[in-house]
Amino acid sequence: MDKSKKKLYIGIGAAVIVAVVVGVIIAIAGRPKDGSGGDGGGSSTALVTADELKKVDTTISLGDYDGMTTLSKDIQNGYATGKVVKIEGTVSHPLSAYSVVQSNESGSAKIGTQFIIEGDGATYPSDGSHIVITGKVVEKEPLLYLIVTLPDYIEVKN
Repeated sequence: MDKSKKKLYIGIGAAVIVAVVVGVIIAIAGRPKDGSGGDGGGSSTALVTADELKKVDTTISLGDYDGMTTLSKDIQNGYATGKVVKIEGTVSHPLSAYSVVQSNESGSAKIGTQFIIEGDGATYPSDGSHIVITGKVVEKEPLLYLIVTLPDYIEVKN
């Protein structure tokens, strides 16, 4: 092997090692400092306060499928960011995310939006629970809009 190829391989190897080290440093720096898994609980920076939840901007009653459809689209598109919403609906927890949903009249379609509960002692209602939730719409991550609430602002009806 000639010297120029050897230098090229050494240079590529060094660049790969530097890239891996930088990637690890970035990953460690981006982790929550309190050891939380990023689900919103235990966050070192509160996304919502009790004072913010006292003035509701939008209310969706149980059975208001059209209203929930409009609100969900507004949330998903970032149009409702910063608004406080109060929704009566059903909890849907198919995988790792919790959502509050509404069903259409026939029950054949559902629409909803994801929520998280911040604060110590936050307990999520079980799948299918009838709830009333008051929360603030936030952009938790880039292009991830959801409702954030506190334990005192989620009421289980059944």
